[in-house]
Formats: sequence, C-alpha cells, structure tokens
Amino acid sequence: TASPDNPAVDCSDDLINAGCASCYKDGSCSCIPGYTQQGTGCAKATEPELMTFYMYRAQNDEDYPLDNNNAASLEGVVWYVHNEVVRLSCPRHYNITRIKRFKITMKNTPELFAERSSQFGPFVAMDKASCTVPDCSSLWDKYGYITGCQKQTSGTGQYYGPKTIWYSLVGACPEMPFDKKTDQCKKEHPGGQCSSPDGSKTCTWKYEAAGEINLDELEGIDDYAKFCSDGNREYVPETDKGVNCDFWDGLQDPEANAKRVKAAAALFEKKFPDMPLNTPTPLCDW
Repeated sequence: TASPDNPAVDCSDDLINAGCASCYKDGSCSCIPGYTQQGTGCAKATEPELMTFYMYRAQNDEDYPLDNNNAASLEGVVWYVHNEVVRLSCPRHYNITRIKRFKITMKNTPELFAERSSQFGPFVAMDKASCTVPDCSSLWDKYGYITGCQKQTSGTGQYYGPKTIWYSLVGACPEMPFDKKTDQCKKEHPGGQCSSPDGSKTCTWKYEAAGEINLDELEGIDDYAKFCSDGNREYVPETDKGVNCDFWDGLQDPEANAKRVKAAAALFEKKFPDMPLNTPTPLCDW
C-alpha cells in the first residue's frame, strides 16, 4: 500500500496488462479483480472469481433495466461519448444526456474458465434488449449466460488506453426484443441475472445503481439549449475541437483523454462522496 516512503505512481500500460490496479514507487502493485497477489506483482486467478466493479452506460433521460444491454468501463463510456455522441451534438446522438454508473457483481461459469482460463466470455452486441450476434444460443448452451467483454483498443479507442472496454450483460429471453419477451420465453431462457452470483449457468451477475452524472455539468455547459441556439458545438470531427467548448478537443490525444476520464471520476466522487471513487477495472481477457 502507499506510504510517505512508497507513494502511489501511475501504472504503465504493461503493468495494467499484467493485472496491476494500483502501482507504487518501489515497483510493487495491488491487483485487479481476476488476479491474485504474487510477491510484489500479480498472477491470473486459477478459477472463476467473484468480482465486484463499476460499469457505466451513456443514456438519454429514459430509464430501463440493465439486463440484455451493453455497458462499459469508465474509459469505454467516455470514449463512446467522445467518438459517437458529441460528434453529432445539438442535439447529441440518441439524445444522450448522462452517464449512469452501476455496481456489478459477477462470476462466470467453470465451463467457460475450463476452455479459456478467462474471467469473461465473448462480447455480444445488444439492441432493443436482444442479442444481435448470429447464433447467440450456442454461447448460452455451451457456457451459460455469461458476461462478455470486448477491448475497444483499435481505431480511436486506442487513445483512451488498455482499460477501454465494453461489456454485455445477458438477461432473460435474450434473443427477443423487449416488446416480444413472453413469460414462457423468460422461463425457458432465464438469463444470468440473479441475487447472489455463484457461477452457475443461470446465475452469473447482478447490478445495483451507483449514481449518475450529467454531460452538461461534466463539460461546463449551463444551458444546453442556449448553447446550441447560439451556434456552439461540443465537438466537430473535422477540426478535432469544439466551438466555444474545449472539453472534447483532441480525440487522439492520450493525455487529454486521461484528463477527461479523471474529470468524470471526480464528478462522480463529488456527487456521491459516500461511494468508492472507483473500483479496479478487471482486464478483458477474452
């Protein structure tokens, strides 16, 4: 742990990829979920781990359940907003207004770990609360209703670092859209959401709401409607900067991106001081 003689330092990408959560001046580190302490470093767990950490979603003002949806790490959601949402500002793409945070507890199945020695399964894209990947059912039959992940470290996602991750959370009747989920379908295909994840095929994850932040407040915009009517823009891809808004300037600037992620974390801490600032993000090991 950190001390006056051994202060915390930033972890390099190599140490992050080796399972380090917090790094210290003497070269030691503490470990992320899915890794165990081994000397001054970390080693991959030898079985499915019960892991608790935060996931995030960018949403409009409508509320809906998290099951059969995709979520992200903090880096992943800030990159998503930067890359897909504010580039179409006034209005924002999908009318996104906020970033919601969720406390996730998950444990994937031994069937998955036996094949890949991984804590996560494959990511599946969800739309309208339905899996859009061909032959989703083969995944559920083989591994159970597993939580999946995908590194977003190609394209512009690479400039947000190795913790830029998207997740998939499988709920009941995952192959039908939300308006066609019958009681019979939910009974036959219960999904992985449960009250106490144990790694069985139908009990792999649960979530709790853990606060939200408003994009206007994050960016320093007092009145979004007036901001737009005055001809301003949050971010213009062609110039790689905003108009009377500099929060998103520099999509390919790793230092600026790190500051944006820290600003979002700081706003969560300000608004929810009784909750942990952040929980270490597990590696996407699929």
